[in-house]
Amino acid sequence: MQLSSEEAARALAAIQTSRDAMRSAIRAHRGHYHLWMWGLIWIAMAMLAEFRGPAGVRLFPWLSLGGVAGSFVLGFIQGSQIRMPVDKRFLGVLAAVIFFAALWPLVLRAPADNQAIFAYLGLVVMLCYIIAGIWFDTYLLWLGLVMTALILVGLFCFTGIFWWWIAVFGGGPLIATGFYVRYFWQ
Repeated sequence: MQLSSEEAARALAAIQTSRDAMRSAIRAHRGHYHLWMWGLIWIAMAMLAEFRGPAGVRLFPWLSLGGVAGSFVLGFIQGSQIRMPVDKRFLGVLAAVIFFAALWPLVLRAPADNQAIFAYLGLVVMLCYIIAGIWFDTYLLWLGLVMTALILVGLFCFTGIFWWWIAVFGGGPLIATGFYVRYFWQ
């Protein structure tokens, strides 16, 4: 089957119209709230670790569970406003990434400090962002790549101020990307 140039142009225009409508719906219906919420959680984690040390780090799972619960609530609200089927293959890929990410520390048996553990978990999350960016929209891909680089720079170059680094260059890009999605995303 061969498309004429007019048919191809109409198909491309339909794709662009669909993409614009989806971006508008996400922008209007809380896509940015996820980024803002997780940016604030990253900042809270970093500041707890900086000022309370290991006692603050022990609160990380609770902050993460609160973030997951908040994400489900936002997703439920967004799902009632944006009718879009759940991509089961995407969820399967994320489940596989998380499963193997949980196995690697057990296999490697490497002792790690709180900074290395946080960086490892942050890198796993950024891999999920990168996959979501490849699957859905490139802003998540770029956010994941930039934050991966920032996490690694903080871990290897700024260990003395790692938690401050994570607060500014971990939580900051998440919050900034939320503003980008909400106010500037076209």
